[in-house]
Amino acid sequence: MKHYQWVSAILCLGVLLVGSCATPSSPTGGPPDKTGPKIIKTEPQTGTTNFSGRTITLHFSEFVRRSTLRKSIIVEPDIGINYELDWGRKSVEIVFDRKIPDLTTLIVTVGTEFSDMNGNKMSESHKIAVSTGPEIDKGKLFGKVINAQTGEGTDGERVLLYREPYDLSQKANYIATTDTAGVFQFSYLREGTYKAFWVQDRNRNKIWDKQQEQAQPFGQEFFELEEAAADTLGTVYTTSVDTTQPSVQGIGLFSSRRLRMRFSENIVLTDSAAISVTDTSGVRFTSAIPLYIQPNDAYILFAQSQQSLSPKSSYRLGMSGIVDASGNRVTTTGQTFTGSAQKDTTKQRIIKRNNLSGYYPTDTIKVTYAKPIDEPAIRDSLKIVAGDTLLTEWPNVEIEHNVLSIAPKEQWEDGLQYEVRVWDPFIEDFRKVQPQIWHSSQMGKLNVMTEDSTAQNVRLEVINKESGIRRDTTFSGQVEITQLPPLQYKVIAYKDENGNNVWDFGQVSPYEVPEPYYIRKGTPVKKGLTADLTISLNN
Repeated sequence: MKHYQWVSAILCLGVLLVGSCATPSSPTGGPPDKTGPKIIKTEPQTGTTNFSGRTITLHFSEFVRRSTLRKSIIVEPDIGINYELDWGRKSVEIVFDRKIPDLTTLIVTVGTEFSDMNGNKMSESHKIAVSTGPEIDKGKLFGKVINAQTGEGTDGERVLLYREPYDLSQKANYIATTDTAGVFQFSYLREGTYKAFWVQDRNRNKIWDKQQEQAQPFGQEFFELEEAAADTLGTVYTTSVDTTQPSVQGIGLFSSRRLRMRFSENIVLTDSAAISVTDTSGVRFTSAIPLYIQPNDAYILFAQSQQSLSPKSSYRLGMSGIVDASGNRVTTTGQTFTGSAQKDTTKQRIIKRNNLSGYYPTDTIKVTYAKPIDEPAIRDSLKIVAGDTLLTEWPNVEIEHNVLSIAPKEQWEDGLQYEVRVWDPFIEDFRKVQPQIWHSSQMGKLNVMTEDSTAQNVRLEVINKESGIRRDTTFSGQVEITQLPPLQYKVIAYKDENGNNVWDFGQVSPYEVPEPYYIRKGTPVKKGLTADLTISLNN
């Protein structure tokens, strides 16, 4: 062979070797890839019987992020068989370390955490089921996991399934995860008796850690599944038991008196909210006024110190009356911070007003400003238009720190349209507020009936969070809630079977059945009309 032919052959061989050893990657160019990977073929195919092998091969539609596969694979039932992954370019062999037992339906699930090289995840999980016997198990159990406070399902919630005889200290035989609607399904199950429950399973070990993880049961403890049958587990309504106290994660000063505090979670100011400032030895120096929680960032609080905080000194904060959504009080961490000599450059402006949806006839309109109100123009320039009459003086006006309160003379008059013109120094103009006043003529009713007319001791809550409206009562069969503003309401109901005025969501072990529960969001009430709602209370 001539010299140039040898060189050409060596170059070709080098190209082949380099090509075979390179890390697989997606080709560049073209429109952005937004589609997750798909499993286009398996060996053997799902549904295969008399399976005697020790490997299952998956073929993918594209190059994948290999590190995401192992945490996405679930092998069921959990019978202690380990496996290794042997990768090809767009395929992988799942190699089991020993033979699968006889007469066993083995299920391999690839979950939606599995992604391609661009981070696009699989749109839905993929199951491959094979049997070492002449038949494959075909039983199914399905259900839903719904948040008891929002009425919505979320993806990624976990349900553990044990087959009798069971041991809760061991891994569950099967595990299912919910989709975005909160729906889950167990497939390829043998006939028998099963126990299922929802669990947080934070460490993903398929075991309920009673000391660290919350779990809730379904409406019955055991489920009898016949051969090749499909049955429902029903719905479990989860309620997180939040006992974690929020903490201060950062304190910043915009000036010698203006503080910005960042918390570990969203917070709420109660009527008794107060902040004290001490030196590092714990001696009280001054107090600070809670001004407002940052709109859209409910974990940020602004406050105003009564005294200037020197840049030569260090301080600590003490807090009371500041809680999270579950009522847990803010912890005092002892975190220190240094004062500032910075001049306050905060522009006075309107931050928010209360009750955006509307007001009852005796309600007060409250406008929150960015800092304590010391500009006479804010009070003096207030104007109210009542119908066609412009009023430049209004008797019931109060200022407390950074809040301007405008109360009706006795009540906001029925039949009058009001416009409240409030001065905003930031824009050097009026902000015009046209409050919706809810008089009796604007009210509606909600007639609630139980599907089972004999239902007793039904606890009912009708809530519009934005307006702070909450009605609750206990009834049997039917009840009418009157004087409701024309809004959308969340309706929660449960059978208070033990009469403790609290919904009891049950217990996994020892088993206690949850009280029947119902939730519906967006229940409309219209002006002058009665809305009918029939609720079904089932476990």
